[in-house]
Amino acid sequence: MKIGVISDTHVPIFAAQLPPKLLKKLDECDRVIHAGDFHAYSVYRELASRYNLTAVIGNRDEFPESEEIPERQVIHVGGFKIGITHGFGPPKGVAKRVVRSWKDTPPDLVIFGHSHQAGMHEIDGFKLLNPGSPTDTLSSDRQTYAILELDDEIKISIHDLG
Repeated sequence: MKIGVISDTHVPIFAAQLPPKLLKKLDECDRVIHAGDFHAYSVYRELASRYNLTAVIGNRDEFPESEEIPERQVIHVGGFKIGITHGFGPPKGVAKRVVRSWKDTPPDLVIFGHSHQAGMHEIDGFKLLNPGSPTDTLSSDRQTYAILELDDEIKISIHDLG
C-alpha cells in the first residue's frame, strides 16, 4: 500500500492552490493523510473528494466546518497502527511534545506537522514523520511531501517538489 502524506498546505496563504505536481504524485497513492493546517475548508473538500483522505485539524484551521475534522486520529493499515496529529506550541520542540501526547497509546508511526520542517525522527522509541509543507517558501527552503510504502515494514521517503 502506498500512502501520500502532507501537512501545512496553508492555501491560499502560501499558494493560490495545491501544487499540480503534488496532486499528480498523490494520484499515484492508495490513500492520503493530511496532518492539518489546510487553512481553507475548500482544500479539505478538494482532497476528500479526490482521495481516500484521513485528516486532522491544525492550529490555523479556523473555518466554521473545522469541528468535523478531529484533532488526532489512529488508523490501522497494512498491519500497522499509525497516529496522526498536527502538533502544538512553538515549532521548536514540537516532536518531543507530540511524543508525550502519544505515551498512553503508542503507534508504530506518528505523523505530525506544524513546524513546516520535513524530517524523520526517533524519540524515546517513537518513530515520527513530519512531511513538511508543500507550499511554504518563507520558513522553509524546501517544499515537501512524504510517501509511505507499507509491506513487511513502513518505508518512508520525503520528496522535494522543487
